[in-house]
Amino acid sequence: MGHGSVSDSGKLDERFDFGLDLSCFFYYVIALTFTLMMMVTIKEIAQKAEVSIGTVDRVLHNRGRVSPETVKRVRKIIRQLDYKPDVYARNLKLGQNFRFGIIMPEESQDGWYWKQPAAGMRKALNELQSHRVSGIFFYYDKYNPSSILKLKRKLKDADLDGLLIAPALMGSFMKLLRQLPENLPYIFIDSDLPDLEPLSIINQDAYHSGRLAAELMTKIVPESGSLLTINMIPDDYHLSARVRGFSEYFEEHKSSSVHVEVTHMATQPASIFELIARYSDAHPDDFRGVFVTNALTYRVAQAIQDLSMVPRPALIGYDLIESNAKWLERGVIDFIISQRPDMQGYHGIYSLYRHILLNEKVEERMVIPLDIISKENMVYHYPYKN
Repeated sequence: MGHGSVSDSGKLDERFDFGLDLSCFFYYVIALTFTLMMMVTIKEIAQKAEVSIGTVDRVLHNRGRVSPETVKRVRKIIRQLDYKPDVYARNLKLGQNFRFGIIMPEESQDGWYWKQPAAGMRKALNELQSHRVSGIFFYYDKYNPSSILKLKRKLKDADLDGLLIAPALMGSFMKLLRQLPENLPYIFIDSDLPDLEPLSIINQDAYHSGRLAAELMTKIVPESGSLLTINMIPDDYHLSARVRGFSEYFEEHKSSSVHVEVTHMATQPASIFELIARYSDAHPDDFRGVFVTNALTYRVAQAIQDLSMVPRPALIGYDLIESNAKWLERGVIDFIISQRPDMQGYHGIYSLYRHILLNEKVEERMVIPLDIISKENMVYHYPYKN
């Protein structure tokens, strides 16, 4: 024990563990050194700006009342001195723990698509354990709006420092987020919502991914005809943007006609077979292709296979989950557009960390590249492939 221990008799045992004493001693020396280094730098900023140390601290942490002129002067000096707060000093001094909340759909939904961003989040949280950062997951059913509103009390009781959110249903999330504390920072991944001010948005450009899908369709469909777009959730902001991008591309090029269908394929799998069969009967001579707006593309592939369609309509969808990879390899799915979900989750956690612990400015928008995956290059992307 560092300064002796109590024996069975209740007397202080004067035998010391010198190794432990030395490690504790050096730990506190390092902590004190880091703290003094940080305070000296803040003192220098205060002297140059002719303000108090407390004023500098308020500017650094965006709290309290400071006049705009003073804020401008202090921040200019901070940039000149290239001041960077030391997270180790702050944590050692305060002994503070940081807890990030993660709001996302149940990992099993959409063919287990959501386990990919969750894997990126867990990787980042594991790397940040030494910085006293932890995360707590709040799952919701993305096909049941009421499950989102039920999160309010859980979030209130969790004592969170920041939120990472994958918002699937616009109406429900707009209500939820407007009830959160104004000073609680949050970041969006996968999708975004209008008229809100998240700290950062990390996702692909949904509209242009829809246009990309349309361009790919023109490469593999030999002539104009009828195209079916399948949207899962009309209240999903980014899925609707994909539909809009796909449809507007063909409107501009005045080629194939696009028909949009909303289906309950996620909760009623049999409905997709009925939809494909009905559309095929209605367009026996010009059914050219299908565009699916999310990861459930494999269910459309299964329906096309079961209907033994000849010629087979082209099929383009999203997300390289295991079920989609199988149909891509069989040639029933032509292209998958990937949005690097693990990267989104990973960068989402680190953006919260940089903002909350390091007081650094984070990117307001991190646009994820649009990866086009085919049977031929799947091996370089597919996480399950040996």
